[in-house]
Amino acid sequence: MTKIEYAGEHYSCREGETVLEVFMRHGVTVPFSCEHGICHVCLQLCDSGKVPEHAQQGLSQALQSKGYFLPCKCVPEEDMKIVPPVEADRFTEALVHKKEFLTPDICRLLLEPLSELYYHAGQFINIRGEEGETRSYSLASVPHLDYFMEIHVKRVDNGLLSHWIFDKLQENDLLQFHGPTGNCFYVPGEKDQSILLVCTGTGLSPLLGIVHEALDSGHTGPIYLYHGSHHAQGIYRQELMTQIAHEHPNFHPVFCVSGDNVDSLFRASRADDAAFSDHSDLSQWRIYLCGQADMVDNAKQSALQAGANRQNIHIDPPWRSPNGSKVNNINNTEIVQIEQAEYPEPDLELWSALDEGKLLAKVLIDFYDRVYEDPLLFPFFDGITKQRLIEKQYNFMYQVLTGQKVYFGERPRNAHHWMVISDELMDHREALMESCLRRGGLPEKFVQRLRAIEEIYRPEIVKDQPWKKILFGKEMPVEGFEEMTLDDATLCDSCQKEIAAGEWVRYHLRLGTVYCGNCRKSCDD
Repeated sequence: MTKIEYAGEHYSCREGETVLEVFMRHGVTVPFSCEHGICHVCLQLCDSGKVPEHAQQGLSQALQSKGYFLPCKCVPEEDMKIVPPVEADRFTEALVHKKEFLTPDICRLLLEPLSELYYHAGQFINIRGEEGETRSYSLASVPHLDYFMEIHVKRVDNGLLSHWIFDKLQENDLLQFHGPTGNCFYVPGEKDQSILLVCTGTGLSPLLGIVHEALDSGHTGPIYLYHGSHHAQGIYRQELMTQIAHEHPNFHPVFCVSGDNVDSLFRASRADDAAFSDHSDLSQWRIYLCGQADMVDNAKQSALQAGANRQNIHIDPPWRSPNGSKVNNINNTEIVQIEQAEYPEPDLELWSALDEGKLLAKVLIDFYDRVYEDPLLFPFFDGITKQRLIEKQYNFMYQVLTGQKVYFGERPRNAHHWMVISDELMDHREALMESCLRRGGLPEKFVQRLRAIEEIYRPEIVKDQPWKKILFGKEMPVEGFEEMTLDDATLCDSCQKEIAAGEWVRYHLRLGTVYCGNCRKSCDD
């Protein structure tokens, strides 16, 4: 029988049991989410012993070489000593080569990474400040054209990291960052495809990189970039973009100011309003959106309504807080607290197109049949009855579309609070739903209307680590164990033996999994 050493304690492993299951059975609190090796939240470090090869699948070569592994995938083959991950291993260092101010409140940094990186223009890095706080900044540089990584930083009121960058960070200083990552970048292939880029503020940074990379790759289709700000002072890099337009006739920059007394050099409009006023049919376009969260959300809905294919809409950064969200710093990591979205206005025409719910039921059965066969989506629903999921989703959509109060389950934020879901995974889910709607015979205009409704809830679902559940304005714990006396008999979630009513058990706060007295013992079982 193999054993695990962790935090000075020793735990025995049953045959076929993963390290995470061992931790759960013994009441050891470690972070985890999907339990199937997708999210990497449970990452741990093996200090001694052999790590099975499959327990490192999906990790970078650097992490693998240091002994990192995923406990949810690791069935020990021999005794292992495990320690928590070293925070520094998640970050690398870069030298600040140049720091300059493009405007009084926008700073440009040129960074020289101390190790070789592979990335795309438009991706982002997470910079860690002197107090451990992290923020995401997108890259304006093109790796094969620029030696230095380039980011643009806007000074934000009460922004700890931006104030540190503006006031304390100096040239030749070292800073720590994680990444690059993100899926908002130019992909060569369809060189004649029209491209629309819409941004506000320093959201210009990644889009400039995308423009540079597209033009350098020989893109021949028209490229329209709309850069917006409330004040003229927020519009920057005009000379650079004008020069690019002079050298490349297919590039068309538009500078928008939405405040009062707009100079003739600018277009008096919000950037997204101007963009979608000029381009009403986006069915064959590629679209990039970056900047203020409410603008991005509105622009995405406008793009969908203009016929854009959802898979051709790229948003940066993928982990973003929506308008009105609060950012707290917990354990040196940003946690986003989301205000729950209000129910939209009922859409009785869409409900009628869904045959008063009959077609919706048919689509949901088809959808969840495919979800349970999907290797990316199924792990989030393992152990949950498919019929129960269909019923809950049906009642939720019934209430959304008709306004009738028939849904009494948790709203999307709390229902998904523990799930680590990226924009890419959310897009994958939405593509599957779209295919089921079309296969069910729903007309395309109603497919897009239903999709637009579902997009309202994206900010409540997409995140890079679990959120705490909020009930009646109070945070509820999502990890750890408590103990209680059972009122009714049940089965142990570890050994599957019956637990009689009146027995004392341990249960997991988030999952509700129950462990009997024998399974609660440490290493003597």
